[in-house]
Amino acid sequence: MIRVIELFAGIGSQREALKRANIEHEIVAISENDKYASKAYELLHGATTNLGDIREIERLPKADLWTYSFPCTDISLAGKMKGFEKGSNTHSSLLWEVQRLLEVSKENDELPKYLLMENVKNIVSKKFMPLFQVWLDYLTNLGYKNFYKVLNARDYGIPQNRERCFMISIRDQNANYEFPKPIKLNKKLADLLENDVDEKYFLSEKLITCFADMKDRHGLIRGLRFKPKYMNETDYAFAITTHAGYRPTDNYIIIPQATKEGYELAEVGDGVYTNRCPSKRGVVQRSMIPTIKTSVTDIGVVANDKDELISIRRLTPRECWRLMGWHDNEINKVINEFSNNQLYKMAGNGVVVDILESMLENLQNA
Repeated sequence: MIRVIELFAGIGSQREALKRANIEHEIVAISENDKYASKAYELLHGATTNLGDIREIERLPKADLWTYSFPCTDISLAGKMKGFEKGSNTHSSLLWEVQRLLEVSKENDELPKYLLMENVKNIVSKKFMPLFQVWLDYLTNLGYKNFYKVLNARDYGIPQNRERCFMISIRDQNANYEFPKPIKLNKKLADLLENDVDEKYFLSEKLITCFADMKDRHGLIRGLRFKPKYMNETDYAFAITTHAGYRPTDNYIIIPQATKEGYELAEVGDGVYTNRCPSKRGVVQRSMIPTIKTSVTDIGVVANDKDELISIRRLTPRECWRLMGWHDNEINKVINEFSNNQLYKMAGNGVVVDILESMLENLQNA
Protein backbone atom coordinates (compact mmCIF):
# COMPACT_ATOMS: atom_id res chain seq x y z
CA MET A 1 0.00 0.00 0.00
CA ILE A 2 1.43 3.36 -1.06
CA ARG A 3 0.24 6.48 0.75
CA VAL A 4 -0.17 9.46 -1.57
CA ILE A 5 -0.62 13.22 -1.31
CA GLU A 6 -1.68 15.13 -4.43
CA LEU A 7 -0.58 18.76 -4.36
CA PHE A 8 -2.17 21.02 -7.00
CA ALA A 9 -4.53 18.06 -7.41
CA GLY A 10 -6.88 19.46 -10.03
CA ILE A 11 -9.33 16.75 -11.04
CA GLY A 12 -7.07 13.95 -9.83
CA SER A 13 -5.28 12.72 -12.95
CA GLN A 14 -2.60 11.13 -10.77
CA ARG A 15 -5.20 9.29 -8.70
CA GLU A 16 -6.91 8.02 -11.83
CA ALA A 17 -3.57 6.75 -13.12
CA LEU A 18 -2.94 4.88 -9.85
CA LYS A 19 -6.30 3.15 -10.29
CA ARG A 20 -5.58 2.24 -13.90
CA ALA A 21 -2.13 0.90 -13.00
CA ASN A 22 -3.73 -1.30 -10.32
CA ILE A 23 -1.40 0.10 -7.68
CA GLU A 24 -2.78 -0.38 -4.20
CA HIS A 25 -2.88 3.09 -2.71
CA GLU A 26 -4.44 5.45 -0.21
CA ILE A 27 -4.91 9.14 -0.93
CA VAL A 28 -4.01 10.62 2.44
CA ALA A 29 -4.92 14.17 1.39
CA ILE A 30 -4.98 16.56 -1.53
CA SER A 31 -4.35 20.27 -1.91
CA GLU A 32 -6.61 22.07 -4.38
CA ASN A 33 -7.74 25.68 -4.13
CA ASP A 34 -10.13 25.89 -7.10
CA LYS A 35 -13.70 25.22 -5.99
CA TYR A 36 -14.78 23.79 -9.33
CA ALA A 37 -11.83 21.43 -9.63
CA SER A 38 -12.37 20.37 -6.00
CA LYS A 39 -15.99 19.52 -6.70
CA ALA A 40 -15.06 17.60 -9.85
CA TYR A 41 -12.39 15.69 -7.91
CA GLU A 42 -15.00 14.58 -5.38
CA LEU A 43 -17.47 13.57 -8.09
CA LEU A 44 -14.78 11.50 -9.80
CA HIS A 45 -13.09 9.95 -6.78
CA GLY A 46 -15.35 10.36 -3.77
CA ALA A 47 -14.96 12.38 -0.58
CA THR A 48 -11.29 13.17 0.10
CA THR A 49 -9.50 15.32 2.66
CA ASN A 50 -8.69 18.57 0.88
CA LEU A 51 -6.19 20.78 2.70
CA GLY A 52 -6.99 23.67 0.38
CA ASP A 53 -4.55 26.45 -0.55
CA ILE A 54 -0.99 25.12 -0.33
CA ARG A 55 0.13 28.44 1.14
CA GLU A 56 -2.07 27.83 4.17
CA ILE A 57 -0.81 24.30 4.90
CA GLU A 58 1.57 24.14 7.86
CA ARG A 59 2.43 20.46 7.69
CA LEU A 60 1.49 17.54 5.47
CA PRO A 61 0.53 14.10 6.79
CA LYS A 62 3.09 11.35 6.40
CA ALA A 63 3.03 9.80 2.92
CA ASP A 64 5.18 7.76 0.53
CA LEU A 65 4.52 9.80 -2.62
CA TRP A 66 3.85 13.48 -3.22
CA THR A 67 2.68 14.59 -6.67
CA TYR A 68 3.04 18.28 -7.59
CA SER A 69 1.90 19.48 -10.98
CA PHE A 70 2.38 23.13 -10.02
CA PRO A 71 0.95 25.98 -12.14
CA CYS A 72 2.62 26.48 -15.52
CA THR A 73 1.06 29.91 -16.12
CA ASP A 74 4.31 31.83 -15.82
CA ILE A 75 6.53 29.24 -17.54
CA SER A 76 4.46 28.30 -20.58
CA LEU A 77 5.10 29.95 -23.94
CA ALA A 78 1.35 30.46 -24.10
CA GLY A 79 1.36 32.17 -20.71
CA LYS A 80 2.81 35.27 -19.10
CA MET A 81 6.44 34.06 -18.94
CA LYS A 82 7.00 35.86 -15.61
CA GLY A 83 8.93 32.89 -14.29
CA PHE A 84 8.92 31.11 -10.95
CA GLU A 85 11.57 32.90 -8.93
CA LYS A 86 11.17 32.37 -5.21
CA GLY A 87 9.30 35.30 -3.66
CA SER A 88 8.06 36.59 -7.04
CA ASN A 89 4.41 35.85 -6.16
CA THR A 90 3.73 34.43 -9.60
CA HIS A 91 1.42 31.44 -9.86
CA SER A 92 4.34 29.25 -10.90
CA SER A 93 6.39 30.31 -7.87
CA LEU A 94 4.06 28.17 -5.77
CA LEU A 95 6.68 25.50 -6.42
CA TRP A 96 8.60 26.91 -3.46
CA GLU A 97 5.69 26.11 -1.18
CA VAL A 98 6.54 22.48 -1.92
CA GLN A 99 10.08 23.25 -0.74
CA ARG A 100 8.70 24.74 2.49
CA LEU A 101 6.61 21.66 3.18
CA LEU A 102 9.53 19.36 2.40
CA GLU A 103 11.58 21.24 4.99
CA VAL A 104 8.85 20.68 7.58
CA SER A 105 8.71 16.99 6.69
CA LYS A 106 12.49 16.77 6.97
CA GLU A 107 12.37 18.25 10.48
CA ASN A 108 9.86 15.58 11.46
CA ASP A 109 11.75 12.77 9.70
CA GLU A 110 8.80 12.24 7.35
CA LEU A 111 10.20 12.97 3.90
CA PRO A 112 8.32 11.01 1.23
CA LYS A 113 10.26 8.36 -0.67
CA TYR A 114 8.92 9.50 -4.04
CA LEU A 115 8.08 12.81 -5.71
CA LEU A 116 6.31 13.15 -9.06
CA MET A 117 6.41 16.46 -10.94
CA GLU A 118 4.77 17.57 -14.19
CA ASN A 119 5.03 20.91 -15.96
CA VAL A 120 5.39 22.40 -19.44
CA LYS A 121 8.37 21.60 -21.65
CA ASN A 122 9.56 25.19 -21.34
CA ILE A 123 10.75 24.57 -17.78
CA VAL A 124 13.88 22.95 -19.24
CA SER A 125 14.40 25.67 -21.86
CA LYS A 126 17.44 27.94 -21.91
CA LYS A 127 15.42 30.64 -20.15
CA PHE A 128 14.24 28.56 -17.20
CA MET A 129 16.75 25.71 -16.91
CA PRO A 130 19.06 27.60 -14.51
CA LEU A 131 16.23 28.02 -12.00
CA PHE A 132 15.03 24.47 -12.55
CA GLN A 133 18.58 23.36 -11.79
CA VAL A 134 18.32 25.15 -8.44
CA TRP A 135 15.30 22.97 -7.71
CA LEU A 136 17.14 19.83 -8.81
CA ASP A 137 20.11 20.68 -6.59
CA TYR A 138 17.82 21.27 -3.63
CA LEU A 139 16.20 17.86 -4.05
CA THR A 140 19.60 16.23 -4.44
CA ASN A 141 20.72 17.78 -1.17
CA LEU A 142 17.66 16.26 0.49
CA GLY A 143 18.81 12.84 -0.69
CA TYR A 144 16.70 12.47 -3.83
CA LYS A 145 17.91 11.10 -7.15
CA ASN A 146 16.11 12.91 -9.97
CA PHE A 147 14.99 11.55 -13.34
CA TYR A 148 13.32 13.98 -15.74
CA LYS A 149 12.29 13.82 -19.39
CA VAL A 150 9.99 15.56 -21.88
CA LEU A 151 7.22 13.18 -22.97
CA ASN A 152 4.61 13.69 -25.69
CA ALA A 153 1.06 12.38 -25.29
CA ARG A 154 1.07 11.18 -28.91
CA ASP A 155 3.76 8.64 -27.96
CA TYR A 156 1.55 7.11 -25.27
CA GLY A 157 -1.70 6.36 -27.01
CA ILE A 158 -3.36 9.79 -27.14
CA PRO A 159 -3.74 11.70 -30.47
CA GLN A 160 -2.69 15.03 -28.98
CA ASN A 161 0.61 16.79 -29.66
CA ARG A 162 1.25 17.65 -26.01
CA GLU A 163 4.81 17.84 -24.69
CA ARG A 164 5.32 18.00 -20.94
CA CYS A 165 8.30 17.65 -18.63
CA PHE A 166 7.92 14.85 -16.08
CA MET A 167 10.22 14.14 -13.17
CA ILE A 168 10.46 11.25 -10.74
CA SER A 169 12.55 11.88 -7.62
CA ILE A 170 13.47 8.88 -5.47
CA ARG A 171 15.01 9.25 -2.02
CA ASP A 172 17.69 6.69 -2.69
CA GLN A 173 20.94 7.58 -4.44
CA ASN A 174 21.23 4.00 -5.74
CA ALA A 175 17.78 4.07 -7.32
CA ASN A 176 17.23 3.74 -11.04
CA TYR A 177 14.19 4.77 -13.02
CA GLU A 178 13.39 4.23 -16.69
CA PHE A 179 10.75 6.28 -18.42
CA PRO A 180 8.17 4.27 -20.36
CA LYS A 181 9.11 3.66 -23.97
CA PRO A 182 6.95 5.26 -26.67
CA ILE A 183 4.26 3.09 -28.24
CA LYS A 184 2.72 3.16 -31.70
CA LEU A 185 -0.23 5.54 -31.92
CA ASN A 186 -3.18 3.45 -33.03
CA LYS A 187 -5.89 5.99 -32.21
CA LYS A 188 -6.75 8.84 -34.52
CA LEU A 189 -8.34 12.10 -33.46
CA ALA A 190 -11.48 10.99 -35.30
CA ASP A 191 -11.75 7.98 -32.95
CA LEU A 192 -12.29 10.30 -29.98
CA LEU A 193 -14.74 12.72 -31.58
CA GLU A 194 -18.45 12.78 -30.88
CA ASN A 195 -20.80 11.79 -33.68
CA ASP A 196 -23.50 14.41 -33.24
CA VAL A 197 -22.18 17.85 -32.40
CA ASP A 198 -24.26 20.97 -31.88
CA GLU A 199 -23.96 23.64 -34.57
CA LYS A 200 -22.71 26.12 -31.96
CA TYR A 201 -19.29 24.43 -32.06
CA PHE A 202 -18.81 25.13 -35.77
CA LEU A 203 -17.10 28.30 -36.93
CA SER A 204 -19.72 30.71 -38.24
CA GLU A 205 -19.99 31.69 -41.88
CA LYS A 206 -19.00 35.19 -40.81
CA LEU A 207 -15.83 33.88 -39.23
CA ILE A 208 -15.08 31.66 -42.19
CA THR A 209 -15.52 34.67 -44.48
CA CYS A 210 -13.21 36.67 -42.22
CA PHE A 211 -10.61 33.97 -42.80
CA ALA A 212 -11.11 33.92 -46.57
CA ASP A 213 -8.17 36.17 -47.47
CA MET A 214 -4.90 34.26 -47.58
CA LYS A 215 -3.06 37.46 -46.69
CA ASP A 216 -5.27 38.15 -43.69
CA ARG A 217 -3.49 37.52 -40.37
CA HIS A 218 -6.06 34.86 -39.52
CA GLY A 219 -6.46 33.61 -43.04
CA LEU A 220 -7.73 30.16 -43.75
CA ILE A 221 -9.58 29.09 -46.84
CA ARG A 222 -12.63 26.92 -46.70
CA GLY A 223 -11.54 24.09 -48.64
CA LEU A 224 -11.50 24.13 -52.06
CA ARG A 225 -9.60 23.60 -55.23
CA PHE A 226 -6.29 25.36 -55.51
CA LYS A 227 -3.31 25.65 -57.81
CA PRO A 228 0.23 26.14 -56.49
CA LYS A 229 1.72 29.60 -56.73
CA TYR A 230 3.82 30.52 -59.72
CA MET A 231 7.14 32.30 -59.63
CA ASN A 232 6.77 36.01 -58.76
CA GLU A 233 3.11 35.50 -57.94
CA THR A 234 1.60 35.97 -54.49
CA ASP A 235 3.17 34.72 -51.29
CA TYR A 236 0.44 32.12 -50.91
CA ALA A 237 -1.32 29.56 -53.03
CA PHE A 238 -4.10 30.80 -55.29
CA ALA A 239 -7.42 29.55 -53.91
CA ILE A 240 -10.68 29.19 -55.81
CA THR A 241 -13.71 29.40 -53.57
CA THR A 242 -17.05 27.86 -54.40
CA HIS A 243 -20.29 29.80 -54.40
CA ALA A 244 -22.32 29.73 -51.22
CA GLY A 245 -24.40 26.59 -50.92
CA TYR A 246 -22.30 24.54 -53.31
CA ARG A 247 -20.38 21.47 -52.24
CA PRO A 248 -16.59 21.86 -52.29
CA THR A 249 -14.88 20.00 -55.09
CA ASP A 250 -12.06 18.68 -52.88
CA ASN A 251 -12.07 17.32 -49.37
CA TYR A 252 -9.69 19.68 -47.64
CA ILE A 253 -9.20 23.17 -46.28
CA ILE A 254 -6.25 25.34 -47.27
CA ILE A 255 -4.59 26.95 -44.27
CA PRO A 256 -1.71 29.43 -44.45
CA GLN A 257 1.42 28.71 -42.44
CA ALA A 258 4.95 30.08 -42.16
CA THR A 259 6.67 27.69 -44.56
CA LYS A 260 8.15 28.00 -48.03
CA GLU A 261 4.92 26.79 -49.62
CA GLY A 262 2.89 29.22 -47.54
CA TYR A 263 0.01 26.84 -46.87
CA GLU A 264 -0.97 23.38 -45.68
CA LEU A 265 -3.91 21.19 -46.62
CA ALA A 266 -6.16 19.99 -43.80
CA GLU A 267 -8.49 17.05 -44.27
CA VAL A 268 -11.45 15.84 -42.24
CA GLY A 269 -10.11 14.47 -38.97
CA ASP A 270 -7.09 16.78 -38.78
CA GLY A 271 -6.54 19.17 -35.91
CA VAL A 272 -5.67 22.77 -36.80
CA TYR A 273 -4.70 26.07 -35.26
CA THR A 274 -7.28 28.75 -36.02
CA ASN A 275 -5.45 31.96 -35.17
CA ARG A 276 -2.29 33.64 -36.47
CA CYS A 277 -1.91 30.82 -38.97
CA PRO A 278 0.47 32.66 -41.36
CA SER A 279 2.95 33.26 -38.52
CA LYS A 280 3.09 29.61 -37.40
CA ARG A 281 4.56 26.36 -38.57
CA GLY A 282 2.82 23.05 -38.08
CA VAL A 283 -0.66 24.57 -38.13
CA VAL A 284 -2.12 21.26 -39.29
CA GLN A 285 -1.79 18.17 -37.07
CA ARG A 286 -2.47 14.99 -39.03
CA SER A 287 -5.18 12.93 -37.30
CA MET A 288 -4.38 14.55 -33.95
CA ILE A 289 -5.03 17.80 -32.12
CA PRO A 290 -2.54 20.50 -31.07
CA THR A 291 -2.00 20.98 -27.35
CA ILE A 292 -5.23 21.42 -25.42
CA LYS A 293 -5.12 24.49 -23.18
CA THR A 294 -7.62 25.90 -20.70
CA SER A 295 -9.57 27.36 -23.62
CA VAL A 296 -10.07 25.86 -27.08
CA THR A 297 -10.52 29.12 -28.97
CA ASP A 298 -7.27 28.74 -30.91
CA ILE A 299 -7.61 25.13 -32.07
CA GLY A 300 -10.20 23.19 -34.00
CA VAL A 301 -10.88 20.04 -35.93
CA VAL A 302 -11.75 19.75 -39.61
CA ALA A 303 -15.16 18.12 -39.86
CA ASN A 304 -18.29 17.94 -41.97
CA ASP A 305 -21.11 20.27 -40.95
CA LYS A 306 -24.87 19.65 -41.07
CA ASP A 307 -24.89 20.36 -44.81
CA GLU A 308 -22.05 17.88 -45.32
CA LEU A 309 -19.71 20.70 -46.22
CA ILE A 310 -16.17 20.50 -44.96
CA SER A 311 -15.74 22.99 -42.13
CA ILE A 312 -13.91 23.65 -38.89
CA ARG A 313 -15.34 23.35 -35.42
CA ARG A 314 -14.23 23.66 -31.83
CA LEU A 315 -13.75 20.58 -29.70
CA THR A 316 -16.53 19.74 -27.25
CA PRO A 317 -15.76 19.42 -23.52
CA ARG A 318 -16.21 15.65 -23.68
CA GLU A 319 -13.71 15.41 -26.54
CA CYS A 320 -11.16 17.44 -24.57
CA TRP A 321 -11.51 15.13 -21.58
CA ARG A 322 -11.14 12.07 -23.81
CA LEU A 323 -7.99 13.61 -25.25
CA MET A 324 -6.61 13.90 -21.71
CA GLY A 325 -7.11 10.17 -21.20
CA TRP A 326 -10.45 10.13 -19.39
CA HIS A 327 -13.04 7.49 -20.22
CA ASP A 328 -16.72 8.23 -20.79
CA ASN A 329 -17.88 6.49 -17.61
CA GLU A 330 -15.81 9.01 -15.62
CA ILE A 331 -16.67 11.98 -17.84
CA ASN A 332 -20.36 11.24 -17.33
CA LYS A 333 -19.96 12.01 -13.63
CA VAL A 334 -19.02 15.64 -14.31
CA ILE A 335 -20.16 16.62 -17.79
CA ASN A 336 -23.53 18.06 -16.72
CA GLU A 337 -22.31 19.59 -13.48
CA PHE A 338 -20.20 22.45 -14.84
CA SER A 339 -20.19 25.09 -17.55
CA ASN A 340 -18.28 24.38 -20.75
CA ASN A 341 -15.69 26.99 -19.76
CA GLN A 342 -14.97 25.19 -16.50
CA LEU A 343 -14.82 21.78 -18.22
CA TYR A 344 -12.32 23.12 -20.76
CA LYS A 345 -10.24 24.66 -17.98
CA MET A 346 -10.17 21.41 -15.99
CA ALA A 347 -9.07 19.44 -19.04
CA GLY A 348 -6.38 21.93 -20.06
CA ASN A 349 -4.98 22.08 -16.54
CA GLY A 350 -4.87 18.31 -16.25
CA VAL A 351 -2.21 15.70 -16.94
CA VAL A 352 -2.68 12.99 -19.57
CA VAL A 353 -3.71 9.93 -17.56
CA ASP A 354 -2.14 7.43 -19.96
CA ILE A 355 1.36 8.89 -19.48
CA LEU A 356 1.00 8.89 -15.70
CA GLU A 357 -0.24 5.31 -15.75
CA SER A 358 2.81 4.11 -17.67
CA MET A 359 5.16 6.11 -15.45
CA LEU A 360 3.67 4.75 -12.23
CA GLU A 361 3.84 1.20 -13.53
CA ASN A 362 7.58 1.70 -14.12
CA LEU A 363 8.00 3.29 -10.71
CA GLN A 364 7.02 0.01 -9.08
CA ASN A 365 10.14 -1.53 -10.61
CA ALA A 366 12.53 1.29 -9.69
